[in-house]
Amino acid sequence: MEQNKTGKYLKYAIGEIVLVVIGILIALSINNWNEDRKADKLAQENYLNLLTSLEQDLVKVREIREMNKKSLLALRKIIPTEINESLMQLNEEELNNYLVEVAYSVRSFIPQSGVYNVLTSNNGFDLIKSKKIKSLLINLYDFQYKSYEDLDAQVDNKYHSQLGTVLRQKVVQIIEYKPQFELTHRATPELFKEYYNEIALASRDLYPMISFNTNNLINIEESINELIPLIKNELKE
Repeated sequence: MEQNKTGKYLKYAIGEIVLVVIGILIALSINNWNEDRKADKLAQENYLNLLTSLEQDLVKVREIREMNKKSLLALRKIIPTEINESLMQLNEEELNNYLVEVAYSVRSFIPQSGVYNVLTSNNGFDLIKSKKIKSLLINLYDFQYKSYEDLDAQVDNKYHSQLGTVLRQKVVQIIEYKPQFELTHRATPELFKEYYNEIALASRDLYPMISFNTNNLINIEESINELIPLIKNELKE
């Protein structure tokens, strides 16, 4: 009888242990499921924030690229070694409109990198499962954007230290004081003709840098256009 009781107790104890183990496993499964669900939700939020940033960047990239193209077309008229007689015939209004187009090149594209920086600094990048998206994001933010920013700073410095200096100091004059301390600057055809060679020389130095940076913007636009549909697909899943 004692042996029978002992056998029953052992079976009961083993059954209790099995139930406890099963309960623990179920609890762990539920916890893992909850964690996975939280991770999926966070990943969706990350994708949505990235998508918003990229779509905003795309609008600005296209805008700056178009302005650069106008600036290149304007510079192309003055960079040949022979004097462009058509520029010499511009009246004051046409001349100032022309110089505005030349100055378009100093408008800069400033990427929305905040979301990417947060993801890479708090391990949120690990939630992005797509290796292709990760690779494209790293190439865009860590290489293409930084490459553009470095050259854009050089373009800005080149313009303000050379072409901009010639225009500000020799060609463009303050012709009117407006209320609230606003100044109106205008270039005159006479001064433009007088300093044409200096303007042309500074433009020749600036042109290849703007051209190269415009190509950078084209490559950035292509990368963003590749990323956006991939991220949208992840949001659908």
